[in-house]
Amino acid sequence: MTCKAQVLIVDDDARLRDSMAVLLATANIGAAGFATAEEFLASGHAVRPACLLLDVRLPGMGGIELLGRFNEMGVRHVVVMITGHGDIPMAVSAMRAGAFHFIEKPFDPVAFLNAVEEAVGRVETLADTFAQSQVAAAHYALLSDREKQVFELLVEGKPSKLIAYDLGISTRTAEHHRFAVMRKMGVRSLSHLVRMALDLRSCGRREP
Repeated sequence: MTCKAQVLIVDDDARLRDSMAVLLATANIGAAGFATAEEFLASGHAVRPACLLLDVRLPGMGGIELLGRFNEMGVRHVVVMITGHGDIPMAVSAMRAGAFHFIEKPFDPVAFLNAVEEAVGRVETLADTFAQSQVAAAHYALLSDREKQVFELLVEGKPSKLIAYDLGISTRTAEHHRFAVMRKMGVRSLSHLVRMALDLRSCGRREP
């Protein structure tokens, strides 16, 4: 039977990684393990949304620091923090930093699988958003610097006359840039352009 999803485990305890992988296999969920945050980042898995089981305490870069790195990279993972009883305040801080859930060691198998399955379901939505943002970023890269300025003003809802005034150009030139932006972004309506602007913001390619 084919595993329905891939879960990435970042924990320096090899026996715990193996036991989690075995437990996940009973639910037909595949897993890959990493001993450190640095190893995970070097693997190439970090650049696409995934369900991540992440220990709060790791040698080198810690779990919360890794969450911050994801924010810098502009990629969103569905993160379930793994924590010992004394680390609960850190786990709560991790959730404030973007983690989805946390589970305590030793964990109840049923509660563990329920949390992971819920997280896996969230990944599918994130993956769709990520794919859309990548398409938007590829189109956005085709714009000239001036066209990017026009793009920003368009998604603010400004008409060509105001764009021309703001940029110190003629209305005719503003219309020309507007046409070029719409063509290069592959859209026919302003609402679609705004949607793509939101997709760009979600992947960190454009400042809010």
